[in-house]
Amino acid sequence: MSLAERVRRVSVAGLVALVVTAGTAFAATPKHAPANDAVPALPEPLSKEAVRELVARLSDEQVRKLLLDQLDRAAAASAKVAGAGGVSGMVRGSAEMMHVRFDELGAALVALPATLGAVGAKLAEPDGASRLPLIAGLLVAALALGWGAERLYDAGLRDYRRRMQQAHATTYAANAFRIAAGLALDAAGLVVFALASFGLLLALWHDHDVQRRAMFDVVVAVIMVRVVALLARFLLAPAESARLLPFADTPAAALRRFAVALAAILGAAVVVNPLLRGAGASAATMDLVLIAALTSGVALALWTVWRVRAPIAELIRGKGGHGAIAGWLADLWPVLATAYLLGILVARVFDVLGGESGFTGEGLFSLLLLIALPIADMALCRVVAAAAAGELTSGGERVRGFAADYESVFLRAIHIVVIVLGLMLFAHIWSIDVFEIAQRSMGGKIASSLVGICIVLLLAYMGWEIARTAIDRRLAAEGELDLEHPVSRLRTVLPILRALILVTIVVMATMSLLAALGVDILPLLAGASVVGVAIGFGSQTLVRDVVSGAFFLMDDAFRLGEYIEVGDAKGTVEKINIRSLSLRHHRGALNILPYGEIKRLRNTSRDWVVMVLDFRLTYDTSLLAVKKILKEVGDEIAADPELAPDLLQPLKLAGVMSTEDSAVVVRAKFMARPEGEPYMIRKAAYTMILKAFREAGIKFAHRQVTVYVPPGTAGSDAVNATAGAAALAAQPAEPPR
Repeated sequence: MSLAERVRRVSVAGLVALVVTAGTAFAATPKHAPANDAVPALPEPLSKEAVRELVARLSDEQVRKLLLDQLDRAAAASAKVAGAGGVSGMVRGSAEMMHVRFDELGAALVALPATLGAVGAKLAEPDGASRLPLIAGLLVAALALGWGAERLYDAGLRDYRRRMQQAHATTYAANAFRIAAGLALDAAGLVVFALASFGLLLALWHDHDVQRRAMFDVVVAVIMVRVVALLARFLLAPAESARLLPFADTPAAALRRFAVALAAILGAAVVVNPLLRGAGASAATMDLVLIAALTSGVALALWTVWRVRAPIAELIRGKGGHGAIAGWLADLWPVLATAYLLGILVARVFDVLGGESGFTGEGLFSLLLLIALPIADMALCRVVAAAAAGELTSGGERVRGFAADYESVFLRAIHIVVIVLGLMLFAHIWSIDVFEIAQRSMGGKIASSLVGICIVLLLAYMGWEIARTAIDRRLAAEGELDLEHPVSRLRTVLPILRALILVTIVVMATMSLLAALGVDILPLLAGASVVGVAIGFGSQTLVRDVVSGAFFLMDDAFRLGEYIEVGDAKGTVEKINIRSLSLRHHRGALNILPYGEIKRLRNTSRDWVVMVLDFRLTYDTSLLAVKKILKEVGDEIAADPELAPDLLQPLKLAGVMSTEDSAVVVRAKFMARPEGEPYMIRKAAYTMILKAFREAGIKFAHRQVTVYVPPGTAGSDAVNATAGAAALAAQPAEPPR
């Protein structure tokens, strides 16, 4: 509550007090005094009896004048305080009110024995005899009847419970159903207990309101404690196998005891408050009981917090590695919880001293929400983990694979949703109007569309995370990018697809946010279309490059790591962009080729490659011997564990390709994978063939010129000179240096 609101409440209370004081003044006026127009004086001292006596002997006109006079004085005093003191005056007024309230609480504490005596007197009415033994007997009988009815209910379901416990739950869903069914049966047992107990109390009806209310409140308190104990046992079962929350035996038992003890304190308040109210206890006495119950609950919560600080710290840290923030929260959470609980206690005591009576429940509900949010988060995360591990259902391989692939995405989404809902519930509990605050700070349109904006952002985040995770996992399955070997088509296209998805999600989310804010996006779409057309006409080359690249990718013309030839440019595909590709030449040069400039493309790294080996042999060479040698070499290569995986067809003789003046050209060939090591196979084949030819005596033909000299021509010197000149002419020219 703001300070100004407290001042207004104090002012109203002062007005009421002045009215009561004004009524007491008439008690001092003689009964035979004639009525006149003067404002009567308030009697001293001012008490309830004096006020009633004064009002009884005053006329309506005199009461009206007295009320107006006191209201004028109160307004003048309030204006004086506000004008002279300002904030300090309001603070002084609040301090005075707290001092008065503190005195009232002290007086209520002193008068507490008398108040309890009044409660006993109320319970003993109408004849004044002590009714406590009778009330206690009826309560014991009602609770005993309820307990007996519940035992009969349990006996009837004993066989079913035993079969359910003995059934082997192989999946998480079956185990969760078994636990939920057990909880439902226990809850039904509590319903039987409540019906039997209330039935006996209704059968033995009492006309005395206080006695009847006290007995019903006691039964309600017992049921409340039992419900809390049932829920605590459901979440923190004594048996570790049936325990839903990941705690060890000792902290689980401490948390169960804390829940039951806190419920007992609330149950006691449920019983005591109506008794005190029925006995006519003052508001100060009710506030005193409230402070006592709140102090007991906070002390119990603090004891439990420091008792289980280590297990909860381990849960915050998690099983895997944790960041710095998680480590700090794990270390500081007991201190933060202590500060929060003490803050609730101090705030409630401050409210009581400030004049606010009654139980509002913000602190208790906030504490329960703080306990419930982590439980809900852990339960939902456990469901996702069970689905990823294949424990959710007996079959469902697709469900398990999907959950395993996107487990991290679902976990982050669960954390976000739980935190947002928790903040909204906190704001509702503490009467904080988030939308009103947003309207004052961010504007009405943003505030009115806040929920829609949050939903759009969450859906955009989820969509991007799912797409990014799927693409990254697929890229990881394809392996690391190695430009020395061609990659798959997916490894080539997926990075471009990921960028397109990101741009699409950002554009759609932006448009959706603008639409949620009330902006008409149709002109934006029309303008974007016009701009697109203008760009298309103004940069036809760019559009041609982009469109050509899209068709090249759809046709799977090239991939990353493949060796291609485009005109006079050739090399390994190193990078693929929206409008161009980068070719790395085997000598290191990098060529950038726009897609629109590619007229013809030659891919030498696709599917398979045929390696050709030519040999120039002499005319007296046996082709059968050559064929046999090539077959043996081919078998040896096929048996090599390092070369065989890349060999598609073995080495074999292709036949005689041509004949020359001094040689027969024989060709051998084999088929290999282009992404493997075909050149290593060729190198090994040449080495083995040369060695085998040498061992078999097969000679390679050298280039030579045969000169025929007819008989009877010039002498041998001339013949030798002619032959030498011809041989010199047949030799290849030496390359220039």
